[in-house]
Amino acid sequence: MADNWKCCIPAAIAGGAGLAALGFMYMRYRRNKAASYVGKSWWLSDPLNVYVRNHNVDDQVLGELRVMSTKLEQGIMTTSVESCKLLTFYVRALNAKKCLDVGVFTGCSAFAMALGLPDEGKVIACDISEEFTSLGKPFWERGGVSGKIDLRLQPATQTLQELIDNGETGTFDLMFIDADKDNYGVYYELGMELLRKGGLVIVDNALWSGQVADPANTSKATVSIRELNKKMRDDPRVEYLLLNIADGTGIAQKL
Repeated sequence: MADNWKCCIPAAIAGGAGLAALGFMYMRYRRNKAASYVGKSWWLSDPLNVYVRNHNVDDQVLGELRVMSTKLEQGIMTTSVESCKLLTFYVRALNAKKCLDVGVFTGCSAFAMALGLPDEGKVIACDISEEFTSLGKPFWERGGVSGKIDLRLQPATQTLQELIDNGETGTFDLMFIDADKDNYGVYYELGMELLRKGGLVIVDNALWSGQVADPANTSKATVSIRELNKKMRDDPRVEYLLLNIADGTGIAQKL
């Protein structure tokens, strides 16, 4: 009986090692799976993300707009609370008067910028969807920011070019880009013309759920974002910062 027990020891050790290996593989799978779903922070249930969200106190009406927006079928396009807080902070820090919002959806980002603007400030909000922007308008009214948001329903490239043609080159303080990914590079270049020295371009979805780091991913949107990240990094006209906030935030300050 004792000999049989001794014979079991190597098997038990091997079994324990096997279980440990399986546990390691499972944890690595969990990490990889979580990484593959990196995106808007409100989409994640990781305790640290929840902690961060709980410590970023939202404007009440903007928070209600975000909750409504996330319940829509296209709710993943809703700007995160961290990104909105960042926009409000930067608008105030720059003493901004004129901002550009390229890609409005229901208007959380435009709302956030408007919160930081003085009464005479203006956000030129560019979108093509009356359906989604109309959902945000009642919240803009309730939040007291509607008078600061100038919504232009036409392709953003057209609106930006019109601003350039109207002599507004170098007069904008901040530009937020969160629209169709294929045109990110075009929006960036037009924005660089419109921004003043010291102004900021802030790009949402700069990490694109981690897909930009996967060389095998050659989808048009992924390539477009990847190319813009590289362009901003190497652009001598700007100081560039890439942050792992929400779905990635690229920030370029015009020198």
